[in-house]
Amino acid sequence: MSPSPFSFLVPCLLPIRQDICSQCMRVSPQQPRRSIVSTATKILNIEKPNPESYTPKPLLRPIGVPYPPKPGENSGIDSRTWREKRNDMFSYDKHLIRREKLTKQAAKPYFQDWSRTNYHRGKTFIAPSGIFRAEKSLYFPNMVGATLAAPKIPSDTTPVLRDRISIVSVYSSRWAELQTHDFVQEKSHPELTKLIAQDERQGGPLQRLELNVEDNWMKGLIVRTFMGKIKKERREQDWGRYFLVRRGVTDEMREAIAIVNAKSGYVYLVDWLCRIRWAGSANAHAGEKEGLFMATKRLLETWGREKEEGRGVVVGPKAATTFKDR
Repeated sequence: MSPSPFSFLVPCLLPIRQDICSQCMRVSPQQPRRSIVSTATKILNIEKPNPESYTPKPLLRPIGVPYPPKPGENSGIDSRTWREKRNDMFSYDKHLIRREKLTKQAAKPYFQDWSRTNYHRGKTFIAPSGIFRAEKSLYFPNMVGATLAAPKIPSDTTPVLRDRISIVSVYSSRWAELQTHDFVQEKSHPELTKLIAQDERQGGPLQRLELNVEDNWMKGLIVRTFMGKIKKERREQDWGRYFLVRRGVTDEMREAIAIVNAKSGYVYLVDWLCRIRWAGSANAHAGEKEGLFMATKRLLETWGREKEEGRGVVVGPKAATTFKDR
């Protein structure tokens, strides 16, 4: 008996409570359904926090994606062939995955992130006092966007992060940008600013990156219109380190790097292998600025020590692993 031409609609009509077997990717009603908890939720030890009763907790476990980033990933461009798109359209398993994503998006209130900024000024976690261990650290995902140096050419963040020690600011509004300034600007954190300037004069690896993530096409267009003004506020050598990211940042990526509230600002300390070694959110609390400063100094010391000893130097296409993964 040949399958019905409308069989691809079956996944959309199945009850939501059925589960998917991890081995065969088929519906398995006998297996109990496990609650879907995001990576950030697991790390912060919270589940559907109530903003009125939630108190930011220390970030005790590494955050990030489990695989090394590669240029070209998360570009937001659908590179599938027509045949692959057709197969995905009629795929039973892909319908189940898509349905789960749509259910999750529909359950999220539109103004949820804005309402959470009224409590603790949008802060979702307390920064760690030290750095995450290298062997346990996870990776900062690749993002694609326009830089001030080349506003018409999409650029990847991974080549800029490789073989450098980077303090990465991620925000999506002017208010969130000012929150990240609390960690990295000269007025609020002069010690870190002096350390960056000193390392720059010595030709060291320390740098600052800014990622302005604007999913809304209208807001992205407005930011792009004021690129000239943003250029004047920054030095010419920093133009290639400012990214306007307009697509490709999924909810899974946000959860992996603990962006629980997209309207708040976040700061990450990323090492030369694109691993997240420290993270902070919203405005800096007491001790968080000192934690970022000490974590940066420790990474600089490790960089200098491994460079002098020449450990794990790789020549050729794998030059991204210049130093031993430790």
